[in-house]
Amino acid sequence: MKRLGQLLIALLGCLHLCGGHWGVLQCVAWSKMLVDYSAQDGFFEGARKTFDGAHPCAMCQSIAKGRQSEQGTELPSSAKRDLALKEVTLPQRILLHRPMVRTPETREFTVPSLAGDLWSASPPSPPPRLLGWS
Repeated sequence: MKRLGQLLIALLGCLHLCGGHWGVLQCVAWSKMLVDYSAQDGFFEGARKTFDGAHPCAMCQSIAKGRQSEQGTELPSSAKRDLALKEVTLPQRILLHRPMVRTPETREFTVPSLAGDLWSASPPSPPPRLLGWS
């Protein structure tokens, strides 16, 4: 479920970056127009009026204005001039030193034996014998 949510958020973000939000709004507007025009004149005439471009609704006009205003926001010419790939030069060579490696032999530590005091190396008496076995 978490993965589905992440995928949905990623897809919505991509849709927004590509300008797909205008497309989604336009589909909603077309659906509303198709329902309204079909109720008045029948389905085929409603579909023709919806998609011919001569009968836009208020929502379609708002979407067109929004698209134009969004496309009209361009960078100034001075900012466009400064957008160029520039070579990065370093004043001197950068030397990277190998990190110091610590091996287990360089560390001095002991592991306390908690079980050594509780258990002895061998059982105190021989194990019991089962009856009936020779």
